[in-house]
Amino acid sequence: MQPVTAASLEAEHGSRRLATALLLGALSGAVAFRLYLLVANDFPINDGALFLEFLRAAAATFPLLPSEAHYNGILLPFAYPPLAFWTGALLTKLGFEPLAVVRTVPILMNVGYVLLFALLLLKSGRSRLFVALAVLFFAVNLRSFEWLLMGGGLTRGLGSLFLILTLLAVRIPDQERGKWFEPGRAALAGIAVAGAILAHLEWGILAAASVVLSRALGSRSVKEFVTGCAIAGTTAFVLVLPWLFFVLEMHGLEPFLAAGSSGGWGPHLIWRPIGIISMMVASNPFALLGGVILFMKRQWFWIGFVLLCAFVTPRHAPTPSMLPIAAFGAQGLISAYEIALRFVRSRKLLAASAAVAVALLLAVNLYRTQLHAPTSFRVLPEEMRQAMGWVAAQQPGARFAIINDRAWQNDSTGEWFPTLASASSVTTVQGREWNGEYKRWDEISRSLRASDSCAELHSHLRAFGAFEFVWAEMMNECFASRRYRPVFRNGAVTIYQVREPPAAGPSA
Repeated sequence: MQPVTAASLEAEHGSRRLATALLLGALSGAVAFRLYLLVANDFPINDGALFLEFLRAAAATFPLLPSEAHYNGILLPFAYPPLAFWTGALLTKLGFEPLAVVRTVPILMNVGYVLLFALLLLKSGRSRLFVALAVLFFAVNLRSFEWLLMGGGLTRGLGSLFLILTLLAVRIPDQERGKWFEPGRAALAGIAVAGAILAHLEWGILAAASVVLSRALGSRSVKEFVTGCAIAGTTAFVLVLPWLFFVLEMHGLEPFLAAGSSGGWGPHLIWRPIGIISMMVASNPFALLGGVILFMKRQWFWIGFVLLCAFVTPRHAPTPSMLPIAAFGAQGLISAYEIALRFVRSRKLLAASAAVAVALLLAVNLYRTQLHAPTSFRVLPEEMRQAMGWVAAQQPGARFAIINDRAWQNDSTGEWFPTLASASSVTTVQGREWNGEYKRWDEISRSLRASDSCAELHSHLRAFGAFEFVWAEMMNECFASRRYRPVFRNGAVTIYQVREPPAAGPSA
């Protein structure tokens, strides 16, 4: 054992100060970026129109829940987990505009998500340097915020917060194996799981599975495992039961069965872990080394968490998988540094090399974010909103077919059109997961976007049923015949009135 000297104590103190400064800097940068998105945009990012209508419906009956909500000319059962909408309705009663709630709250919740992740790692016994690196890797990766900062993050973001609160309650057992899981802590975990379920079903299911994983790894006996899970599960069930009773009483099981069709389960599920591993290697090569190191140390929790994401909630798996991937990356870089110390005596040289590696990784991830974000991470352009305002003034209630090349998940035009234009869109997929039409609309929407010719485009359009107008952002040459009359045009879109309605397919 080396003697403790004034020089060694000073060096250790300096390292702690450096790690603390790095952690504060990482957190400050992550928070600043998210707040920048808040002040830089005057409209919700990408989606949120469907949730805006649910929020308005909840505000109309507040503090009670509505039985239904109107969107895109469809009467939808109010079977979506209600906590985010109820909270948003409360904010509207306090004087906030519903649109401002949908724009602002998801970003603020994502700030909390980053801060709670750092707290979770610190509480699990990780060093400040480890946490700083994990936050850096986490905060710059697009999937750590892409679907949480959007308007739809009103529910996803709240679910992500309750997931972290669940993990804080149950502890990450890798560093605390053998500690007694107190009944009070189990009850807190159950409350957090209930909050996650009442915010977003996928995040709620993942939170519940995380309790089981944590207790399986951290319990000292089968009895302790069963007791902890039973307390948490019973608490969550009691808190969620009133909402389940409300939905079953009003609508039965049909909304849940319909929503399950878009959950991502299927024969291709086996490929999801491979996709996550590929994403991990692409975003941070150190993450693979970190995963191997944790496996060798028998620290199983984050490894098991990745498998939960892949198999329990496959559709949104890449988003929560960013938590363990960030932890893997931090572990991998620290381990690589420790291994290199055996061969290189200069700590300063290694520290400089590690700093360069971190800077390169951050730069690459930021570049990828800028490269891929425009397809899914943009505010509805002002010209689009102007065109929708024209429709609301001139053709309210009309039926439109919307033509563009974006997948429906990234199609802000298709989602916002029914709300801003006060008209209906026969091609919009959003909302149909709750009335049983999702699979069919998803299929014909994919076919429409894949059209290579005007004849093919018109053939696929007929599958959506009758419509009176075409909103064309592309392939305008397909509407050059006398059958279509242009009635509005700006730099983003041309609107055509259909003079001769096409042969109607199945009714929308």
